Amino acid sequence: MNYKHSVPTGLRTLIDWIYLLKLTIRVTKYLHTLKEQNACTRKDFMLISENRATVNLNQIESSNRRSNVQNLTSTLEETGIGSITVDPIPPPEIDETQLIYHQLCPAEDFEELEGKPFHVNGTHLAVFKNNGSYYAVDNRCPHMGYPMSKGSIRDGVLICHWHHWEFDLKSGACFLASGDDLKAFPVEVRDDGYLYVGLAKGEREAAKKRVIANGKRALERGLKDRSTFFIAKAVTALRDAGAPPAEIIHQGLHYGAHKSSDGWSSGVAILTLAANLWDDIDPDDHNLFLVHGLSQISRRTSGSARPYRAPFPRVKEDHDLETLKRWFRYFVNKRHRGAAERILLTLNDRDYDKSVIADFIYTAATDFYFTGDGHALDFANKMFEALEYVNWEGSHEILRPIVVDLVSRTRHEETSRWADSVPVLRPVLRRIDSIWEDNQANSAEIDISEFTQLLLADEFEPTVEIVEEQLRKGVEPTDICRAMTYASAIRTARFHLKNEGDWHDVANIYSYSHALYKAFQYSPSANLLRGIFHGVVYLAYLRWLNMPAARIPKPGQRIPDETYTSVDKMLERLQEFADFQKVYEAEILVNQYLEEGHDVDALKRTLAHILLREDAELHMFQVLEVAFRHYDLSDDFEEKRMHLLAATRYITAQKLMKNILWSTENAERLARGELLSERDDD
Repeated sequence: MNYKHSVPTGLRTLIDWIYLLKLTIRVTKYLHTLKEQNACTRKDFMLISENRATVNLNQIESSNRRSNVQNLTSTLEETGIGSITVDPIPPPEIDETQLIYHQLCPAEDFEELEGKPFHVNGTHLAVFKNNGSYYAVDNRCPHMGYPMSKGSIRDGVLICHWHHWEFDLKSGACFLASGDDLKAFPVEVRDDGYLYVGLAKGEREAAKKRVIANGKRALERGLKDRSTFFIAKAVTALRDAGAPPAEIIHQGLHYGAHKSSDGWSSGVAILTLAANLWDDIDPDDHNLFLVHGLSQISRRTSGSARPYRAPFPRVKEDHDLETLKRWFRYFVNKRHRGAAERILLTLNDRDYDKSVIADFIYTAATDFYFTGDGHALDFANKMFEALEYVNWEGSHEILRPIVVDLVSRTRHEETSRWADSVPVLRPVLRRIDSIWEDNQANSAEIDISEFTQLLLADEFEPTVEIVEEQLRKGVEPTDICRAMTYASAIRTARFHLKNEGDWHDVANIYSYSHALYKAFQYSPSANLLRGIFHGVVYLAYLRWLNMPAARIPKPGQRIPDETYTSVDKMLERLQEFADFQKVYEAEILVNQYLEEGHDVDALKRTLAHILLREDAELHMFQVLEVAFRHYDLSDDFEEKRMHLLAATRYITAQKLMKNILWSTENAERLARGELLSERDDD
């Protein structure tokens, strides 16, 4: 029956929507069933989705409903229904001949429905009596470790009272679709009237392996659920099982890049920083560093993947690089994300050298003034560091987010703050090829400390002239970048606390200067020189953040009435100063530590720990990395001192919470077999 001519328009619209809703439910249920049976790959799911929608489309006469269903099909594809996930590994069958039975207690000690906790050979057990039979399960709820012995039983269902997860008492199966199962153990009542529980040989290790088997699946679930605790549990399980950090970082990078529509996020940047700083931090803080990055990724991604983009189809004669680069810059200029992405993916697909891809991106990042407060260039640098770390595996996905940073961020020549820089920089940038030619043809050196003071001048016009002159003489661009980074450290160390809302400004120039230094090492070019001039101007603009200038500890300065019996006591005191935001005292202590020649590696580990135990944001991690790297680069004590003072000031001045620390500590306690209910450190 053609009902659209026999019912009112409003009712017809309602019927359309009801039909659409029913179709959505049918498609989703069908896909979900196949997914749980692990019967299809991603392509299978998409084909089923399309076929299912097509069958129903033939039954739809309304053009409006046809459009709605087509949109539904597109939505199903874009949200990743049917995408491959890591399904839980089924528990191994128990070999009864390999079990060792341990005596627990007299069976008569149990009342009906009563649960009791036991600890046998490192295994936490909860034993229950239900309908005259006895059952044993792991005493730690797989959700958050609450003791199951304090739970209750209803009709054979064991209920955890913390968050009301429910389990089959006999098998330990979790009734929550996304929940982990409890491990169940066989129980016997023997002739002596005692209960005995059967544990496999090496049950403690087996229990750990059961948790690890689903580590990657649990990590993805934690990322999707935006649960710091689930992420911390997964990281702890994987690390305890011996999973190399590269595997965890790679999974996080791929997830963050694939699920983000907002550019190279702070989460993937922090995860890359974790890889870079891995050897600089205490091994006890490794898990915490990973959780920081992964938690940030979870907060800045959605459950749906970005629309798929493919490289250009292969033809007999591909376009030359000059054409592709011209197109890439054109589409970035027009803020056409999709087109720019396809060109970038085509470069990657054709196996061009990575320095070519870097040149495209660095050029686009410096086509405009200090794009995105310097983050476009900075994130590009982090992206290439991440790709190198994972040997360019998954580069198709990891490359894509940077395009958002190139096309969507602020171009500062368009802002009022930078308006007076345009007439000064425009003629210089027109001469950039000539400057590069002279630079490559000549050779000269600068005193980095002296040049740094020039970069701190109040006016940028004369500084721009000096920088051009030195580049033409043949000074290495990396040396000027080092001086810029040193000047940025001074700006940070002199940053007055009254400028509380402007901390990001000094962090941005500090990280930007370091990124520029790395970019010249990775893919030097004439266009990249423009980034130096942008940074010089921004350094001058930040002079206002040093008015008044904060005090910097003087050589030989000490805290009155403070003495330390050991280096460890000094570092403990540094953490106390950080806890109470005694910024200047922390700087004086670091200054003393350096002057007395103590172990700098221990100081780095302490500064990193101070950072990691807070819910730190991206800029804090960036400042720490830049300070560490440029401390190592320099042979000048004053330059080295200034970098660590800048990091100390930036980190200790921030007001933050410790939620990530607590979640990670709880996950590690569970992994050690401890009960969270027995914590006494509140």
